[in-house]
Amino acid sequence: VTMMTSSWPTALAALTIAILSQGGVLAFQTAHQSFAASCSSSRCSSPVHRLLASGSDASTDKSDDDNVGPDILQPFVPALDPKYSVRGPVGEGKFIISRTGPPTAEEMSNEQMLKIVKIECNDLEVNTLVWKCLGYRFNEEEEKWEPTEVFPNWKERFPDPPDFIGMQRVYSREVDQPSLRSNQALVRSIPPGNKQSLKTQLKPIGWKGYNYKELTPNKTRRAQCANWIVFYREELFGYTVEELKERRRLRKEAEAAAEAKMREEGKEVDTWKPPVKEVF
Repeated sequence: VTMMTSSWPTALAALTIAILSQGGVLAFQTAHQSFAASCSSSRCSSPVHRLLASGSDASTDKSDDDNVGPDILQPFVPALDPKYSVRGPVGEGKFIISRTGPPTAEEMSNEQMLKIVKIECNDLEVNTLVWKCLGYRFNEEEEKWEPTEVFPNWKERFPDPPDFIGMQRVYSREVDQPSLRSNQALVRSIPPGNKQSLKTQLKPIGWKGYNYKELTPNKTRRAQCANWIVFYREELFGYTVEELKERRRLRKEAEAAAEAKMREEGKEVDTWKPPVKEVF
């Protein structure tokens, strides 16, 4: 504990992973309970004691007062378990999701997207839905995710499903960098015309976006994941990779023809286009 000063979340993550690797979840839970009990019986003020005594829950991220800043989320200890992605709670509440099989229209509905941005499902459920949309499939017998149907371009970079949300909620560079990079890669795969799809879809059912002052990394990444799911649902769902490539070819031909016509008419053509790295 005395080590955990300026970078206590990182140290806590390392300590937890070490405990888990030695004795598994049960050993960690025992250590956690003992540590929390010692804190509750004394006036501990260290951030580690406060964290473990609090029993922090990753399923909520709400502010009671619109006039205050964003919630500063504490690390979510269960997500430090290497098996959390395959054993953590999924589909036990009102959020419709199953680990098995491909994504369904019901799982990708606007009502589901609203639950994502309103923090009415846990981080693992958001990740699980994105994984399924990308083509990862859960092997129940071996208890692991496999890139069975993952889009080729994406599979080349991410053979294993990445954590798009940062489920551990430890935002130091050494812990959070992989989650940040994978989320950015997901965002870059969305064409410019689909960047605002989430707001367009959810505005009729009451969501107009987050206020700037209430933003947290968790909320931002949830919205980005939900926006990508809407893009996938509207543009990729139900098509083979070959069909998607053909649709892209036809779209580019149409864009080139439109630009050629503008030049013939003496109009200025803006040839710059935002970089898009498509998943397929």
